[in-house]
Parts: sequence; C-alpha cells; structure tokens
Amino acid sequence: MSVNFGHPASWALGLGVLGGAIAGTVVPAATPAEELRHVLGFILLFGPTTYVLIDRYGRYWESKHPYLRFVVFTLSLVVATVVLVQIAVLLPLGDGTLAQAVEFLAAVGGFVVTAWATFFGGAERLWAGFLERTDTEW
Repeated sequence: MSVNFGHPASWALGLGVLGGAIAGTVVPAATPAEELRHVLGFILLFGPTTYVLIDRYGRYWESKHPYLRFVVFTLSLVVATVVLVQIAVLLPLGDGTLAQAVEFLAAVGGFVVTAWATFFGGAERLWAGFLERTDTEW
C-alpha cells in the first residue's frame, strides 16, 4: 500500500499545528510574543517531522484507523509534554538561557514520546502491559 503526498501532508499539517500549539503554550513564556514564537517554532519543527514519520511508516499509520492514531498522538503529546515540561520547570535552573533550553528540550522529548507511542508501537506495548498487569482479557 502506497501513501500519496496529500494524505501525509494533510495529517502533518493538522498534527503539526496541534502539536505546536500544545507544546508552545506549555513551555513557559515571559510575553505573549514569546509564546507565539514558541508555537510557531514547534509547528515548524513538528509538522515536517510528522510528515516524514507518516510517509515512512504509512503502513503502520494505516494499520489502525488514522483517527485512532490521532487520539494516541494527541493524548500522548499532552501527557508527555506537560509532564516533562513541568519537571523541567521545577528544576532549580532559574529563568535564564539554560532553563529555556531545558524546557525546550523537555517539549521536544514529549514529541519523541508521542512519536514512539504513535508510530513505533509504543501505545500497543503500553496497552499490552496494562492488560497483562491487570489480568484483563480483551
């Protein structure tokens, strides 16, 4: 099965904007203009990366319904980014360049966790582990 350009591009645009908005608003900003720069920067980072992931792993993306992948993407991005950025904020780094770099890397780390869960079988592994630990038959 071959995925054409339009399909991954449309998903990458939507997921890139969503991911950029989530990460850009979670990373602390001193001014609204700085927050807008965060959002736009993450969109420019996450959009093309998502396109490459969908294009390269199109078979995996299509193996489950894309809307299910959307839910996995959104939930994992929100949880991972919020948790990692909040941990970075709680570190005693102050408000300087180092703190900003660590917060940025934490948001990128949230996206990496999201990519793992969405495109590399992470969600399925977590689900299987949950079912095994709770002795649930699915």
